[in-house]
Amino acid sequence: MRWTPIVSVAVTLGLAGCGGYSLTSPSAPRGPAPLPAAPTAPVQSQILPPPMAGAPLATDPNAVPAAPTDLAAAPATQAAPAAAVEVRRPDLNGGWTLASGGESCQLFMSLTTWSGGYRANTRGCASDELKSVGAWDLTGRDVVLKDASGSPVARLTAVAPARFSGQTEVSKRGVQFFR
Repeated sequence: MRWTPIVSVAVTLGLAGCGGYSLTSPSAPRGPAPLPAAPTAPVQSQILPPPMAGAPLATDPNAVPAAPTDLAAAPATQAAPAAAVEVRRPDLNGGWTLASGGESCQLFMSLTTWSGGYRANTRGCASDELKSVGAWDLTGRDVVLKDASGSPVARLTAVAPARFSGQTEVSKRGVQFFR
């Protein structure tokens, strides 16, 4: 192949286009100039009150909840009464942390029907009692964890949203699961 001035110009332009550099300045940045950092105004902060149990959620995700006028008078914590905790089967679906007698492991509950309730299993539990969980059922605010034959392993009651507390059937140890 014979090098001609046209080939030289084409090769030079091609190489310049591949690297994103201009012919005049090899270190010129490509693309538009960067935008200034945001926010440009000072950020305000305040202490927000705890969420109220059963309160409807705002429809606008950007809406700012009304803060109490006297922040010093706002209660530090506001727990929902146990009777106000509503539990539905879909709320229990998925993974939970199960804790009893100093051990902590995973509890998985699904909505697949199983003997005496719905499918469940544990992972990483040390006690044979918690390892035997194979099903669960819901009666009001009470969750009964069962073994594969449908016999109760533990009975727990909703004490807060996403927190259940009770005891095992055989060893009578305290047990809880939560997210």
